[in-house]
This record gives sequence, C-alpha cells and structure tokens, in this order.
Amino acid sequence: MKKEKILFIALPVLCAVAAILGFIFVGKESSNKDALKFKQEYEELNGTVAFGDIKYNDLDISVNNPMKYSDYDEIIDVVKNESGIIYLGFPGCPWCRSALPILLDVAKDNDITTIYYKNIKDDRDSYVVEDGKLVYQLDDEGNEKKGAEGYFKLMEALDKNLTEYVISYEGKEYKTGEKRIYAPTVVFVRDGKVLGLHISTVDSHKSGFDKMTEEQIDELYGIYEEYILEMKNSSCSKDDAC
Repeated sequence: MKKEKILFIALPVLCAVAAILGFIFVGKESSNKDALKFKQEYEELNGTVAFGDIKYNDLDISVNNPMKYSDYDEIIDVVKNESGIIYLGFPGCPWCRSALPILLDVAKDNDITTIYYKNIKDDRDSYVVEDGKLVYQLDDEGNEKKGAEGYFKLMEALDKNLTEYVISYEGKEYKTGEKRIYAPTVVFVRDGKVLGLHISTVDSHKSGFDKMTEEQIDELYGIYEEYILEMKNSSCSKDDAC
C-alpha cells in the first residue's frame, strides 16, 4: 500500500516535470527556428558557382545566430520607435557573405541576441539603359521591376542616411532621382534614432568575392562595434568621449 501511494504521488510529479521540460525545449526550438532558417539560406550557396569559374564564399553560420526574419512594418517600427540592429541583404550578395561573419562575431562578443533581417533582393526597383535612357528592367514574366511598397517606405524612414542612386553605364552616369538601400546595409538604432548605417565592407576590400585580410576584418569589426557600444551606452557618442 505504501509503495502504491508513493507511485501515485510520484507519477503526477514526473508528468509535471516532463511537461515543463517539454515546454522549455519546444520554446528553445521555436526561438531557434529563424536562426536555423537563416543558416540554411546562406549556407545553401556554399560551393556553388556565382558566374564563370567564380564561386560564392563558403559560410559556416552558428545555429544559435541572432537573426530574426522581419517584415518591413516591424523594421520601420524599430527605426522610428525602438532600439536594435537591422541587417538588409541577401544570400547571393558577395559583399553580404564577406561582411556577415564579422557582423555575427561582433554581435556574439557584445551579447546581441536579436538582429532584424530582411532579404531585399527582389524588393528593390531595377533599371537598365536603353537608347541612352533609363527604363525599368523586366522580370521573367515581362513585368517592370518597380520595387515593393514596403521597400520604399523603409527608404523614406532612412532617407537622411541614404545616398542618391546613380547608375554607371559605359562610362556615363544616370541619375534615377531616388535613393537606394544597397546590400549589405547594417542599421543601428537607439530609441527611435538612427545612429548610423554601414554599407558593404571596407574601402580597401575591392571585390566581394575576395577573402578579407585580417586588417580589413579588424577594421569592419571596429566599425560595427563602435555603433553597438553607442547603442548600449547612452552617455557615449561617436564624436564625444565616454
């Protein structure tokens, strides 16, 4: 009887513990879903050809990376009202593949748990030059690539930090009359204020397909970290000492 009583008490306790552990692991799996998706999305191009005999740089991304898939509404809300880091790029962008490992390293070293991510590859407008004039490029279905509405809303939110979109073709420059979000662009925001953004890698890195030198890596790491420290310490700024 005593043994049966112990079992009667123990079983509910074990069930409760199992339920708690299940909740913890399901929650962990859910939180890692975006991280795993991001890892797979970027590593999928490892060893594949970009064009000719040039291959994409291989990436080895941690399954515990901080990337959070976001839509334009969420990103614009961060820009206008919140604090955070935003990464705008896409897997096939060679400059993105060069910058990304450094961004992830500096995020890990500074305990950044969330980076808002948006793949902008197919969201931007695209032009070609025909008979000396800019015209919209056509997609595979013959539609003009005019860009997504959310992309233009984000450009509006980042307007002060963006540069004019000028297309160079056969030694001539063509002004589009608008600005551009280039890939990769990393945006740093604190309390609804854009502290700054960084485009591409560093000036001395001439091709996104080239591996970066240690000096170039250190330079880009320092650029990212300076913004992160400014985000985390309201008494410091890029221009004033702490």
